[in-house]
Amino acid sequence: MAKPLPKKKAVRHDIVAMKKLWYHRFRWFITSDGVVVLGGRDASQNEELVKKYMAGGDLFVHAEVHGASVVIVKGKTERMDEVAQFAASYSGAWRSGHFSADVYSALPNQVSKTPQSGEFVSRGSFIVRGERTYYRNVPVAVGIALVIEPAAAVIGGPPSAIKGRGKVYVELKPGQFEPNDVAKKVLRIMRDRITDDEEKALKGVLNTEKVAAFVPPGGSDILEV
Repeated sequence: MAKPLPKKKAVRHDIVAMKKLWYHRFRWFITSDGVVVLGGRDASQNEELVKKYMAGGDLFVHAEVHGASVVIVKGKTERMDEVAQFAASYSGAWRSGHFSADVYSALPNQVSKTPQSGEFVSRGSFIVRGERTYYRNVPVAVGIALVIEPAAAVIGGPPSAIKGRGKVYVELKPGQFEPNDVAKKVLRIMRDRITDDEEKALKGVLNTEKVAAFVPPGGSDILEV
């Protein structure tokens, strides 16, 4: 009697990668009420966001820390707590090991590259004139999740905007491990919590580069949730 052939592992044909959008090359997240928020990864992207993508109905947000992402809110949101946390987390505060930072917001027409006499504006920096709205002692934290439905992707941002949206979720706080090491550790956690057929289907979605895109600059500790 012939031996039965071994069963092939199922392949998940229903998993489709998230379509790459124009803003995915920046730091980004979507607020709990559905508004896109963008942040610069470096001085060049800070310049580009303000000069090319900031529109009249947007909001300019920045941590009061040297070396911070320019953050642009693309529309009206009721979740400025999430926006402020995003700005605080992707700033020098995290790199310095601080657990909170002050953040402010301003309107686009208050933001300028034109210095007054005696002022100097470096690349990636801007002058903000007029009254600002402040958010004091904003706690820093970043959530990273693996989402499978409706489209597969690694996403990241403020925990309240990310937690509950994915199959696997981890949270980062300022700590001791270097960004690349953190990305590798998070990737291992994600791979350990999905099935073999899911991992095969996610080959183009789940890698160190995709995770590293959401890891803040500076040391981090991982809180598994």
